[in-house]
Amino acid sequence: MSRDSFVNRDKKLSPSHRRAPKQEKMLSERFKGRRVPGSGSGHQKGDVQIKGVARIEAKTTKAKSFSVTRKMIHKITEAGMLHDEVPVLVIEFVDERGKPEQEVVVMPMYALEQLIARLGETDG
Repeated sequence: MSRDSFVNRDKKLSPSHRRAPKQEKMLSERFKGRRVPGSGSGHQKGDVQIKGVARIEAKTTKAKSFSVTRKMIHKITEAGMLHDEVPVLVIEFVDERGKPEQEVVVMPMYALEQLIARLGETDG
């Protein structure tokens, strides 16, 4: 690797790619979880694990939209089910500089139903 390519290596990455590791770190800190080694590229899948609670797949995009595929859902669902954790997909929309603008979550309907039921139990 030449000196110039080493010095300028981050300039080749898109704002989304530069932001992704920061997003994972922030999620793990926010929810007191741990980052999955290699961002799920090994035998453990997902990006963040909140042991016994949730398995999170983190995605970042600077585009105006983001497509959720069945393959993504299947991957994080399998990882969650293996550890009795709710599978969650966190999508972060960033501006052209990579600054976060909005976060949304995709989760299974059963998990939303359980959450709403638990919240309803605390009202009474």
